[in-house]
This record gives sequence, C-alpha cells and structure tokens, in this order.
Amino acid sequence: MKILITNTVALNGGDAAILLSIINLLKNEFGQDTEFIIYDSQPEIAKRCYRNLNFRKLIYLKYTKTPAMKYLGTSLPGRALRLLLKKILLFFLSINPSRFYFAAWCWQHKLDWITKLLLNNQELQDIYNYSSADLIVSTGGTYLVENYPLNDRIFDYKISLLMQKPLVFYTQSLGPFLKNKYKSNFRDIFNRSLLILLRDEASFKHLQDIQVDIKKAYVSSDVVFAFTEGLEQENHFTSNLRDNFPLKIGVSVRDWQYFKTTDAETGMNMFRKSLGAVTKYLVEKYNAEITYISTCQGIPDYWKDDSKVALEIVDSLPIEIQKQVKVNRNFHSPQELVEILNSYDMVIATRMHMAILSLVARTPVFPISYEFKTKELFQRLEMGEWVQDIENVQQESIISSIQLFMEKLPEIKQKLSINVKKERERALESAKIVKTAFDKNY
Repeated sequence: MKILITNTVALNGGDAAILLSIINLLKNEFGQDTEFIIYDSQPEIAKRCYRNLNFRKLIYLKYTKTPAMKYLGTSLPGRALRLLLKKILLFFLSINPSRFYFAAWCWQHKLDWITKLLLNNQELQDIYNYSSADLIVSTGGTYLVENYPLNDRIFDYKISLLMQKPLVFYTQSLGPFLKNKYKSNFRDIFNRSLLILLRDEASFKHLQDIQVDIKKAYVSSDVVFAFTEGLEQENHFTSNLRDNFPLKIGVSVRDWQYFKTTDAETGMNMFRKSLGAVTKYLVEKYNAEITYISTCQGIPDYWKDDSKVALEIVDSLPIEIQKQVKVNRNFHSPQELVEILNSYDMVIATRMHMAILSLVARTPVFPISYEFKTKELFQRLEMGEWVQDIENVQQESIISSIQLFMEKLPEIKQKLSINVKKERERALESAKIVKTAFDKNY
C-alpha cells in the first residue's frame, strides 16, 4: 500500500502532530508496512526534524520555479512536427503549473515520451509517485480558508484527480468560500473526491453552501486527539491543583494579521496587553510560574516564531513579575510537547493544537480563539463559555474569566475527562471511515 500525504507544513508543531497521528492511524488500518510519501512546503528542513519520514517538496512550489524542459531532440518524426511541438511545449513552458499539468496529462494518456521531454528526473519521480499511489490524503488542518493562498492546493488536487487517484481530505476546518473561483473549483474537487473528513459542523455547512455532495462528508474530531506518543494514557484529568508549591502554567501566543474589526497593529497590541495583564494577575494571585511555549518556535528557517510575541509580552512586565516568567524558545517535537504540557496545572492556549496537545496530556485549557475552529471545538467539549475571541479580548474581562476558571477548575476537569475521551474515540474512528470508503470503491 502506497499513500501520499500532501499539503503538510511539518515545521509547524501542530501540523507535525496531525501528520504523525494520520500516519499512525492509517498504518493500523492499511498495515504497518504501508509506504508514506509526504509532500511538504519545506521538506529539507522537515527531514532534519523527522528523520524517519520521506519528505518531498509540494509540487506547486516546485513547478512555479525554474522550468526544466529537456532539449527537444531529432528523434521525433518530421522537422515540421518537431517545430510545431516545440512551439506548443514552449507555450506551456511559459506557464509553469500548466507545464507540469500537461506533462501529467501526457503521462496519464500513455504519451510518456512527451512527459520525459518536459521534465527532469526529479520531476518525473513526482509524476511516478502520484500515478503509482494507491491513496492520496490531503492532511488535516485549517488551510482551505480564504485568508491563505489556495491556488497551490487546487493545483495539487487537480493533479491527484487527473491521475484518477482516490483523494481523501483528512479532518479539516474549511471555508467559507466566498469568491466565485474558489466556489467552483472546490465544488468540483470535493465532489470528485473519495471522502471529506471535517472537524466541525460549521465546515459541514460551508460544504453545503457550495453544493458539495454531503454524503461524502463526515464530521469527526481533530486527528491529534488520537495522538498517544510521549505519554502514558490516563483516563482522567488530575482532580486538584498541586499543593505546597507554585502553580505551573503554560501560555501559547501567536502573531495574527487577519483581524476583522480593527487593524492588525491595534489588534495585536490589545492582545499583548491582555496576555501581559493575565500573566501579572496569575503571578500575584497564585504565585504561579509561567512558561510561554508554542508549537511554532525554535526553527530559524520557518517563517513563524511565536516566541517573538512572547518575548514582547514578557519584556513589558514589571521586573518582579518577570522573575517568575520564562520564554521557552526551543523546538520541541509533538511527543516532547505532550510530556512538557503534562507537567503544567493549566495552559492558556491561542494555538489550537497547543490546546489539543494539552488536552491529550490531560491538562486543562483556557482557550483564545482566532478562527472559528477553536470555538467549534470547545463548544463540543462543553467549554464554549470560556473561549476568548482575539478580536475583542480585553484585560479586565479576560482576568475576570481566568479568575472564575480557576475557581471552577475541579468541575472543568471532570467535564474534560468525559469529553476529551469522546473526542479521542471519534479521532480513532476516522481511519476506519477512510478504510471503509477505500474498500467500498477500490
């Protein structure tokens, strides 16, 4: 069995946790000897972090760069035909995604001699990988939203479908799709796919809004709830706060540029001040030891570093408060993060997968939402009342909520023990849904 996993960004720790969870679950269903090839945005660096995985560069990123058409030799019949073909190929050469798409089309239609003229050996390997795959899985996450570039994703899906391969979307939060070009493209792609796994009802509605065949769609749970490595699984959250020494609290922050009600500078300034106020409150009220830590940090080559925002917050605090606050700037694998998060009494999480990994580690989470996915998740956990919206987070209101959260922590932990177990069961079931759909159709 050969499975391609595409659209990954493994340098993001949350995305890495998604990837590792998918691989583990699919191996359980399709066999431990299943071969995985992973198409990532920065594969060379990802290989250094996860040496046992086979990474390659996302095809859209590769084929919008330097073209690689080989010399059109004299082996073709007839000088006129050679000149005509050369003109056609040069036209496609000027539009690089079309060049690769045309090469893939030729391969699929047994015109591999044209494919070999257009592509070098590395590019031919990608054609072979896609054409020989038994299953193509677009990784889970939140990347099919209009805040982010979508042309690269669409191109990848079109290649997958051109090769007539079963295409599965693993647990997603997606949409809404408001632009006509995205509506039409994704309606076609989703309707031709094998299966669409979703993380929330809002995403399900977004599919309905663009007339997708919803019989292919299932609302599951984020696959990271099935993540088990790095921690002995327990059934319950610990019932009480630790006694006789300071509380240990983790805080995850991030940069955010997509505020809807204000500009990014004003919104981030409000966010930093609010987190600074919460940090000061927890140190003064509970003598807490605070550690700022995130899934996106410690890799200089990755464009996101949440620890920069954390340092700005900590530097703004009074000196006496700073003594009990530190910023962990190191890279940690998902396994390492789970172990670290298990040592905390609670986590304030802006990154959603910091929240999920904390819950996997049986540590309660106070959530800050920057996209609908977090609200949807915590509503299902019966924790919707605690979600703080990054759009309007204020110092006074967040401190008031934190205070009440701490008072109700025993009740919150009891509720989380039940509901996190349900999320885990749904996440484990997701791979069985994939296997059933594959067996039924292939």
